[in-house]
Amino acid sequence: MKIIFKGFLIVFFTLALSIHHEIHAQNSFPLKETVLAKLYNFEFSQADSLITSVDSVKNTSDFNFLKTHYYRWSYLPIHEQNGHILKEYNLYLSAIKQQSNKNNDSNETDYNYINSILLKAEFHYNQGSYYKAFQNGSEVYDIIKLKLEKEPKQPEIKFLAALYHYYYQYYRSQKTVYGAMMWLFQEGDKEKGLRWLEEVANEESIVKTEALIYLSHIYLRLENQPYKAYYFAQKLHQKHPQNLKFYELLLESAIASNNLNENMENLANILVGSGNKYFRKYGVTYSTLISIQKEKLTDDERLYKLTKATDFIRKNGGGNHLLSLLYKQLAEIPQTKKSYTSELLSTRVYDYALTTLNK
Repeated sequence: MKIIFKGFLIVFFTLALSIHHEIHAQNSFPLKETVLAKLYNFEFSQADSLITSVDSVKNTSDFNFLKTHYYRWSYLPIHEQNGHILKEYNLYLSAIKQQSNKNNDSNETDYNYINSILLKAEFHYNQGSYYKAFQNGSEVYDIIKLKLEKEPKQPEIKFLAALYHYYYQYYRSQKTVYGAMMWLFQEGDKEKGLRWLEEVANEESIVKTEALIYLSHIYLRLENQPYKAYYFAQKLHQKHPQNLKFYELLLESAIASNNLNENMENLANILVGSGNKYFRKYGVTYSTLISIQKEKLTDDERLYKLTKATDFIRKNGGGNHLLSLLYKQLAEIPQTKKSYTSELLSTRVYDYALTTLNK
């Protein structure tokens, strides 16, 4: 049942990070764009000051929207935070729905409401509450499906449709259990989705950043085209150089495409030195992979570095994706190949260059 729900949820969650941007095309509250830009660049104090300036009585829904995204970006990953932060986050999400009901707004036009539902779905999914997440996502499908048929003129809507087209067809073709359930949804076109995403990424709009995020991720981990991923990840980093989360896509695509340089090592070291355990785990993993790729190490030296890194990941909350990157390297050392091949297969989230064993 968990896998079936996940198949449905993939369709919805590809929208969860993006649908809020459509608000900007149809909502006259300009401060949202400014605040989101600050959040993207990890300028949290400035973003918080701007949010504080919003009249929470006159602009209640917009205020709650901005507070929701402030929490979501400043406390990464939000679903792993302490009870107090989670309570605040969910209160702001719930307040958006309450305000929508109070104003008797139509769900088709209340994009703050749509966004809050999708963020609830994302939150429930990450916590393992798959049925709740599916219930949240299904509230939105009937609203957005009519926007998928023709090529939209607005980049915000085009981006939304592009994600649906790509992920629908990707999961239908890659996962047979998903494909059996996808008949309930409108047909998608993967190539059209990628083409539209690239077009959105190459023009100035509120969704340019999100398009770059998805293109970097898709080409790296799903399409296994690390050179294209590196191209888009570079553009993303240039646009938001202070965003530590975006370092992940840049470093991983640089390692996969063998585009390592001193700057990549510096970025990995910044993650290692972060006060946030979440980013520190990525930094330790990438620093280890860079060292192995650049230095001429003996098998024993590689084993020592990789074992030290895996121990760090496990002691700090784990993470299957990061572990799979390390297990792949351990599985290529003759004396540990057998044991770590099974570990790799059990933790591998994405099957691509950095997690596929050399033959």
